[in-house]
Amino acid sequence: MMPRLSIQTRLLLALTVLAAATLIVGSVAWIALGKGADRLDRLHNDTLTRVDTALRLSRQSARLATEAPYLLTLDSPFRIAQEGGAARTLLREIQQDIPQTSDLIETLDQAHQAIDTLVQESATRAGYRDQVLRLNAELAKLERNFAAQSALNMVGPAERQAWLTLQGQAAALLGAGRAENLIGVGEYQRQFVALVASARVAAFRPDHAAQQRLRELAEGREGLFELRRLELASRLRAEAALVNIRNAASALTAHSAAVTSAAQSSIAAERARATTAIAVAKSTILTVGAVSSIVALIAAAFVSQYVIANLGRISNAMVRLASGDRQAGLPRGEGTGDEIGKLFHAFRVFRANAIRLDRSNRQMTQRTALFENMMTGISDGVAILSDQGTVIAHNDRLAEVLRLDPARLSGRPKLAEIVDLPRCTPLPDRLCDGVLLTADNRYLEWRESALPDGGLVVLVADVTERRQMEDRLQQIQRIEALGKVSGEVAHDFGNILSTISGNLHLLQTASDSRREAMYQTISSAVDLGTSLTQRLLSFARRQHLAPEIVDLTALVEGMDDLIGFALRDDIDFRIRIEAGALPVLIDPGQMESAILNLCLNAGQAIDGPGMITLRVSEHDGHAIIEAKDTGSGMSADILAHAMEPFFSARDGGTGLGLAMVYGFMRQSGGDVAITSQPGKGTLVKLTLPLHTKPVVDHPPPDHGLPDLGTVLIVEDDPNDMATAQGLLLPYAQRLITCQDASEAHHHIAATRVDLIVTDLTLHGQIEGWSLAKAALEKWNATQGIIVSGHLPSYNPLSKGFAGRVQTLSKPLTSDKLAKAIGEQKKWEIPA
Repeated sequence: MMPRLSIQTRLLLALTVLAAATLIVGSVAWIALGKGADRLDRLHNDTLTRVDTALRLSRQSARLATEAPYLLTLDSPFRIAQEGGAARTLLREIQQDIPQTSDLIETLDQAHQAIDTLVQESATRAGYRDQVLRLNAELAKLERNFAAQSALNMVGPAERQAWLTLQGQAAALLGAGRAENLIGVGEYQRQFVALVASARVAAFRPDHAAQQRLRELAEGREGLFELRRLELASRLRAEAALVNIRNAASALTAHSAAVTSAAQSSIAAERARATTAIAVAKSTILTVGAVSSIVALIAAAFVSQYVIANLGRISNAMVRLASGDRQAGLPRGEGTGDEIGKLFHAFRVFRANAIRLDRSNRQMTQRTALFENMMTGISDGVAILSDQGTVIAHNDRLAEVLRLDPARLSGRPKLAEIVDLPRCTPLPDRLCDGVLLTADNRYLEWRESALPDGGLVVLVADVTERRQMEDRLQQIQRIEALGKVSGEVAHDFGNILSTISGNLHLLQTASDSRREAMYQTISSAVDLGTSLTQRLLSFARRQHLAPEIVDLTALVEGMDDLIGFALRDDIDFRIRIEAGALPVLIDPGQMESAILNLCLNAGQAIDGPGMITLRVSEHDGHAIIEAKDTGSGMSADILAHAMEPFFSARDGGTGLGLAMVYGFMRQSGGDVAITSQPGKGTLVKLTLPLHTKPVVDHPPPDHGLPDLGTVLIVEDDPNDMATAQGLLLPYAQRLITCQDASEAHHHIAATRVDLIVTDLTLHGQIEGWSLAKAALEKWNATQGIIVSGHLPSYNPLSKGFAGRVQTLSKPLTSDKLAKAIGEQKKWEIPA
């Protein structure tokens, strides 16, 4: 049994038939119209074009037959040449419309030659005619003169007869000059000859000069009779050429008539063919249209009686189901195999899903309650933010962690308006990581993660204790490195002290001439000890990351003495500089610490005598430092874990040296690579990108400070207090000192303070931020400087008091004070 066709298939078949019928009708109409258009194109391009050409030829032949005789009437050579050129142009236009294979080409060539002949003969005849007219004018004058002579009363009969004879000769010549054919010219020539002969035998001969002039005018190549003969002969040739031109015009007219007749026949044939094609197209369109109408009626009946009725049953059942009637149903077997049957089945599935959804809603309610309990019990503060930063949802712990009034989180406020958001560090797995340092000196870890549909999930955790442990761990690592350096340079301090002690004893008995040299030796030893001590103090106290543009070459060269003191005497330390100035953006103190750590690790890896080479070079826009030693090297297993925190292959090591170096380099935009083999030493390669702006050598700054007004110093360490007093006293109008926060708050409340310099940590508590904030809030022009041997990475007052708060690391120096106060002066608003 054949499967039942689906509604879609049946409707597609009906639509296919209708589409095919439409396509057939359209194709027939298209083909008929196309053929009609082709016939019109052929009619236009062929028949009508030929008719147009024939008409144009007819007009041109008529012009040619009309204009050619006009040349015979012209006397001016210029006009003859002009009209002849026009006739030639007309003939060339006619030749362009005639096929090269036509018999008319030869006739037109003959006509072209005839026009040339006509123009030439007309011009020649005009020349002869001009000469004849001049002769006629002179003869007319002579005739009048001869007539006047014969009419004189004093003239005798014989003489009168002679003058009359001359008058007759002149009249004969005038007649020859005006004759229209050669016969007339010959008759007048005969009369002239007879009169000349009679004059020779007359009793009284005419005037000899006059007779001679008449003969000159009549005879010879330039004579009247010869000129008239040439003129009339040229005219005959021109008339013969004109006959050829007229014959060509007649041939063109006949050709035009033939082309017109052929075009009429072609148009009649095309009309008959077009009528037949239109009749066939009408019949085809009528037949196909009838078939299409029948198919459309069948499809409409099927849709109305079967499809719409069943859709109504389905829609009624769906309405009942949507209203909560889970008992609504449809009969099975209806429309099996087609879309109606599938809709019946889909309804049954939908009803089953609705029943399951009811059960899922009950389960979801239980899970929601569980989720709310979890959010309430989590130790971190959690907030869900919209794309605009408003708080959509949060747990109760969020207000406790942020120490906010819970009422401030109601009403969907913007979290950024409630909390001073941290400066974030983007990470691959979340949008933002950062740390908040609150006004009460708590560290809050801030983490953000993007939601798939937009918005953020924010987790806030109190990590104050963990940060204190991390800071302590870094301090331990710093102390470990400092211990390594101090242990290695202890004997150098012993040598310095021995030198000072020995020279002091010698001073008691030395002569005056030797005392100056001993003083110089003691001074040099003190300077060396002071320099070494300052380097150790700087290395021990610099913790926070303060990047600046540094010449890496100069930095490495400046560490030669410190590293040399730190290494054993049997280790040869060398620095190889293979590049010029290398400007990089780094924290110089951390860079020195990293290099010193590498060299100390290399020295500990060398058993007995050895060599450490520190090489500085440049490659592909990067500065490179390579620390190479001749120590024992590392195996592949140890090398794989060398930069992991707390991993150490040496007894007593903390495992933080290379890890701290790696972290610092990555934070500065660089990288670390280690190459090592057992027994062949180790090569550590540090790579840093060069800064785009070169390091510029500036002249030494002027450390003179401006008038500071009233200065408040808050310091619990007596030595640091003395240092600060010594630096600030010369520039302060009034100097106030105190050692605890309560006394400082009392001075801030009672006295206008222009500058507050406070230690961050007072008696073990972080009080510096709150003291500076109190002074800055009370007095708008007050500036603040926070000093510490261990500065945090984030200044919580930088946003609220931009440019008015600076942080400085201990020990406090005039250079640091001048730089900090100079930065604050840039932010001052003129009064």
